[in-house]
Amino acid sequence: MQHYTDIILYKTHQHFIVVIFRFLAVFLPYALWVFILWKYLLSWSIALQWVLILLWAGCIFGWYYFFWIKSYFIISNEKIIVKVRNGLFSKFHMSIHYKNIRDTAFSKNNILHYALWYGTLFARSSAWAVGDLEARNIPHIEKVYKIINALHNFTDEERKNITNLEQVTQPLSFSKGENSSVDSKEEKTIQETLTEATQKEKQILLSIQWIKEVIEITDTDRRYIFENEEDKNHWVYETLRRQVVFAVTHDSTFRQPDEAIVMKAWEKVIFPVIEFHEIKRKKVSSSSPWMQVHEYLVPKFKNLWDYDATLLIWFDI
Repeated sequence: MQHYTDIILYKTHQHFIVVIFRFLAVFLPYALWVFILWKYLLSWSIALQWVLILLWAGCIFGWYYFFWIKSYFIISNEKIIVKVRNGLFSKFHMSIHYKNIRDTAFSKNNILHYALWYGTLFARSSAWAVGDLEARNIPHIEKVYKIINALHNFTDEERKNITNLEQVTQPLSFSKGENSSVDSKEEKTIQETLTEATQKEKQILLSIQWIKEVIEITDTDRRYIFENEEDKNHWVYETLRRQVVFAVTHDSTFRQPDEAIVMKAWEKVIFPVIEFHEIKRKKVSSSSPWMQVHEYLVPKFKNLWDYDATLLIWFDI
């Protein structure tokens, strides 16, 4: 049997702002008291005081910098790896294989996340795998998310043949200046194809008797859904990975769902993704949103009655 060794495709540390925040959290509360002590109780020269303060600050900063430089977030062609050094005699390692990933997501929750382009990556494992992976304060989080999703869509055999990141990023469309190898003409053709397919499926949905309105979910909507949907609705992570997500309204004549819409495992109730056979595309699924997301979607529709319900439908072209 051939031995298979990981090939590292992407390697980074947490965002450097983490080091700065940790340093300031320790240094600032005591700096004022030390300054007062030296100023009023000790007769040392000002120059000596500043030298000691700078040495003290350097030791604190160096302490956190050491742990930061020894911690990594790694994307290989087989798995995602998190290595955290959080003490002289303490470390944490975790990995999750792409074949065990059920869904992925990322979050940016404050103005610094948007200003400095970092956030938290989530990778949820399949039911038989060990556990979920959470990597915080990852730089260029949206780029990392796209790379991982692209690798997840390869088969195990295809991933074994990937030796560099360019083989993964070529099909992706990053922002300007960020690993985009698709020329403008080809990118326009792809975009037009996606638009045409989206409009085609939208017309199919509108032709269904019990569907009243159809809208396409934007990236802003996806972010809101991810941050506010109930965790028991497992489909919320899946919607972030699909190319097209529709929100539709339906009346009481809604057909019977293709599968059970509620499942219970031991004491936990979950709302799984279910098939939607009217759409003949790749990875088609649907689910009903929780109340908070339903109320968020309501103003987007023009003709929603009190007894109408909302449904999310997603797929790849």
